[in-house]
Amino acid sequence: MKRLTYSLAAKTAAVILSFVFAVLTAGCVFAGAFMYSERFYTKSPEQIEEEKYAGILCKTAAQISECYGEKNTEELRNLSTSYFTVQDGETGETLINTYENQKYIGKAVFKNMSVHRTVESPSEVYVEEYMGDVDITVYAAENYPLSYSNLLYLKLTDFLYPLRYSIIFIGLLFLLLFVLTMVFIYAAAGRQADGSIKLSFFDKIPFDLLTACIIVIGMLNIAIAENLYAGAEFQLIALSAMFSFDYFIALLYTVSFAVRIKAGTFVKNNVIYRLLRILLRSLKKILGFLGFVFKNLSLVKKIALICVAVLIFDFFVAAVCLSAGAIALLAFLAGLNAVAITVLIIFTAVQLQRIKNGGEKIAEGDIDYKIDTSYMFPEFREFCGSLNNISAGMQNAVDEKMKSERMRTELITNVSHDIKTPLTSIINYVDLIKKEQPEDEKTKEYVAVLDRQSSRLKKLIEDLVEASKASSGSLKVELSECDAGVLLSQTVGEFDERLKKAELTPVLTVPDTSVKIMADGRHLWRVLENLTGNVCKYSLPGTRVYMDLTVRDKKAVITFKNISKYPLNISGDELMERFVRGDTSRNTEGSGLGLSIARSLTELQGGDMKIDIDGDLFKATLKFDLINDLEVSGTAQYNV
Repeated sequence: MKRLTYSLAAKTAAVILSFVFAVLTAGCVFAGAFMYSERFYTKSPEQIEEEKYAGILCKTAAQISECYGEKNTEELRNLSTSYFTVQDGETGETLINTYENQKYIGKAVFKNMSVHRTVESPSEVYVEEYMGDVDITVYAAENYPLSYSNLLYLKLTDFLYPLRYSIIFIGLLFLLLFVLTMVFIYAAAGRQADGSIKLSFFDKIPFDLLTACIIVIGMLNIAIAENLYAGAEFQLIALSAMFSFDYFIALLYTVSFAVRIKAGTFVKNNVIYRLLRILLRSLKKILGFLGFVFKNLSLVKKIALICVAVLIFDFFVAAVCLSAGAIALLAFLAGLNAVAITVLIIFTAVQLQRIKNGGEKIAEGDIDYKIDTSYMFPEFREFCGSLNNISAGMQNAVDEKMKSERMRTELITNVSHDIKTPLTSIINYVDLIKKEQPEDEKTKEYVAVLDRQSSRLKKLIEDLVEASKASSGSLKVELSECDAGVLLSQTVGEFDERLKKAELTPVLTVPDTSVKIMADGRHLWRVLENLTGNVCKYSLPGTRVYMDLTVRDKKAVITFKNISKYPLNISGDELMERFVRGDTSRNTEGSGLGLSIARSLTELQGGDMKIDIDGDLFKATLKFDLINDLEVSGTAQYNV
């Protein structure tokens, strides 16, 4: 199929077939419209033919009625192209009958035709005498003289009536074939064997200009069609030729449109676009020049004055030297002028280089660097002063941030310490009340609430202090050799009851061999504890949670995977920020510090923590460097 798209023969055949299918589709549409207007779908062929012959034989029936009224029997019998019967309209008595089962091509029945005869009168030239009503049945003999249009209509009726329903499906089939050929034509338009798009001469014409030409051609065709006064046959030929010409022009136009779209030249290859582009480019240059002059007005004035002064001086000196014939002096002054200009350019270049180096230093983060502004033009000195001020401002911002971080850490530590003292008293008194075993159920309920909330508050304070210390790096870390698999297994075992209470099925996967890493066992335990607690609080009940320990790229990789019970419309990085929770409704207990603490503790131990969220899938990954070249031969999986 791909080869056909750049085959010239295939493209030519597709164009011809598209025209044929278009003509056939139009023919089916016209045929369907004709049959609908002639009521082919509501009448039988006999009824259609009878109605047509009724109109054709109406003149003959009138002649029969006239002859019968005049009692002109001889003329009646001379109507050799027809057979007929005349019956009395009231009694049904056959008055005249020339039909004797002869072969005929059509008939028509005319009921209650009025019969008159002309009677001479003394007072009038003639009068018509009413003789009654008769029923006349006219049979058209095989040699009945039908006109060309009537004969064509009857032949079309015989041909089209059996196709009155199938013509719809035939038309749809031709329409489908036409659409398929057009799709192929548009797909193959401009395509070459190497896959490139080649523009023809027609495709290089500006599209708006081409569109205007197409509109003019269409208007001319309409005018020509409205002024065709020749015979019907010539009109049909002329209209067919115009339709064919218009079709191929329209096809060429639409194909050119497709080629331009594929080549990406549709917008650019327009007269209007080119004019607008030239206008905008000129306007941009003018505005750029005016802006440059405006921004550098003072410096430009100085340079302009210097140049004008130098030119005037050189002109004067040249005039004096030439008049005095001092050619040597003129050459010396010209050389001196060139040296001065060269020194000025070099001096300016040195200053610009100094500015460039200073900007690069500040951009690299050296905020203490100061640009030397000595021996600079005033404009350059002012600019360098602004750069030095930016550096000082950045230094002040960094100092203020560090000061703010220290104050925040101290504030959290001091406030937490001040809160701990009364909180400890509350917890102790709650324990004393519990030991008294009050009998009142309300009192027991209140004590339980106080016990639960005070414990929660104590945990929150501890998390705050720990998070502050971890983020500031003030926590003491003692790295030692740890078995990551053992720690992970112990953590899952510790949370067995909580996992069962949360209706979760843990799936633990660890290697058969020991995975040794350098970590602080206490802090690593806290990390695993926070992640497992997060799983218990936020996993969808009735699902499995996966805790895996693998070795990849000389790193121990610990992975927690679970399905969240709450929508996670948040990124993993945002979820690890302080006081950010996946449960936006805050229906669960938690401070929003667990993941932040886990990340800080992991980084303090030289590890890396990452959270990935895919829909409702929550995945936390810990990575630590191995201290042994481990080759994992197999893994063990446990459904705890």
